[in-house]
Amino acid sequence: MSSNFVLKLITIAENECAYFGDGAKKEYDEAVFKRVGDYWTELAKNSTYTSWAGYNGRSGVIFDQNGKVKSNKNQPWSAAFISYAMSAAGAGKYFSYAPSHSVYIVKALEQAKKSSATEKFIARRHKAYVPKLGDLIACERKPKIDPNFDTYKSYVAAGHYEAHCDIVTEIDDKHIITIGGNVNNSVRRKKWPLDGGKMIGNHDPGEPTSGVICIIENRL
Repeated sequence: MSSNFVLKLITIAENECAYFGDGAKKEYDEAVFKRVGDYWTELAKNSTYTSWAGYNGRSGVIFDQNGKVKSNKNQPWSAAFISYAMSAAGAGKYFSYAPSHSVYIVKALEQAKKSSATEKFIARRHKAYVPKLGDLIACERKPKIDPNFDTYKSYVAAGHYEAHCDIVTEIDDKHIITIGGNVNNSVRRKKWPLDGGKMIGNHDPGEPTSGVICIIENRL
């Protein structure tokens, strides 16, 4: 049975997904751009990354005279979304809030190497672990680079920080459903097929060239 924290985390993710119309509303739309700002504000409150306070879904977006998007620098905010959800659910000191997924992915990978890890978020090999509700699925986002459980930390050390995480919100016999932020400039669901051992495949179903780094087990 899932913990109260996990149930709250899932409810928060589902509510945010509904707020964005499961991908229908984009980060720069009038109805939601300030909501992206809420994610950044919450991140700044829970970390040393205070400079991100004030960012929102229109940061880096330029509109033409008709109000249409002319250009978009696509400021990444998926890690801010995860940080917001974890904070709102009450993760407190146990989660590493950051504007980059790499911060808490690396920490989870380091914990996985300890024989008696005590942290609440620990990386697991995606082909040796059955995902649970509230876990995070971490994937790389660097073109032509395919880091994994064993190599991702060295890629980060070399300056490659691109990654993405989604929250596991539903599980059945054949699929899991995740929710993530900044997925096609919105908050939306993904459906991940499961194999006969109830494990996910090697790539993000929404980004077929994006390999899975690990699953971060949520032990709260």
